[in-house]
Formats: sequence, C-alpha cells, structure tokens
Amino acid sequence: MKGIICILFLTGLATITGCATKSPTFGDRVLAEGETRIEVAEQWAQGKNQSITGENQIRDGRKLVEKGRADLRKGEQLIASGNVEVQTNRQAYQSLSQTAQGIDSGELALERVAKLRKTAKEWEDGEEKIVEGNKLIQRGNTKISEGESEISKGQKLIVSGREKMLAAESRYQGEIE
Repeated sequence: MKGIICILFLTGLATITGCATKSPTFGDRVLAEGETRIEVAEQWAQGKNQSITGENQIRDGRKLVEKGRADLRKGEQLIASGNVEVQTNRQAYQSLSQTAQGIDSGELALERVAKLRKTAKEWEDGEEKIVEGNKLIQRGNTKISEGESEISKGQKLIVSGREKMLAAESRYQGEIE
C-alpha cells in the first residue's frame, strides 16, 4: 500500500510541476528571435570589418613593396654610378701621380697636387655613393619583406572576414526557413 501511495504522490507532484512550467509566449519567442538576429548581424558586421581591414592592409603592403622596389632601383643606380666614379678617378689619380716626374716648378707641383686632391675627392664621392646605394638596397629589401607580410596578413583577414559573413548569412537563412 505504501508503494501505491508513493506512486500516486510522485504522479501528482509531476503533474503539478508540469503545469507550473509555461510554454514561451509570443513575446518571448519574438525577443529570442530578435536577439539571435542581432548576434547574426554583429557577426556579419565583424566579418565585413575584417574584410575591409584586410583590404587596407593589402593596399598598404603593396605601397610598401613599391617603395622598396624604388629604393632598390635607386640603390642600384647609385652603386653603378659610384663604381664608374671610383674606376675613372682611380685611373686618373694613378695617371697623374705617375707623371709627377716632368714637374720643374713649385707652381706646377701645386697644380698637380690640386688635381690629385680633386681626383681623390671624386674617388671618395664614388665610394660614398656605393655605400649609400648598399644602404638603400637593404632598406628596400626590408620594405619589400614588410610589405609582403602585410599583404599576407591582409589576405588572411579577408578570408576570415568572408567566412564570418558567409556563416552569418547561412545562420540567418536557417532561421528564416
């Protein structure tokens, strides 16, 4: 008998509890649906923002690569002109210094020294151009590397952003149907 009373008690308790839980009202369902759509919209907006940020990074990266290439070209030109100056002035210096035997006056010696100094200075200028050209090439290579890195990061952001947007659109379509 105690078993039957226990079963009846549990059945009554379950019936009372079942009646106590209400099914969601229309307002509750609309509110839940609205919150979900806000989440979908926010997810889509995040994806769009990531895509835009990625596009900007790619644009900036391309500019950096182009600046790097310009530095490379300018550096190569400086090295080439510096090499020409060094070779030309080295030969001129050697030629002038070997012809010092025919000098018979102090005035001619001073002129020769002035020419040698001028030639030596131009030789040094050529060496400085080579050094500056090498620095520009290094700077250009650094810019190119940084630019390519930015392009890569931008591409990844675009892919990630588009995936978020597609996921949000898919989620929204699933809710409509």
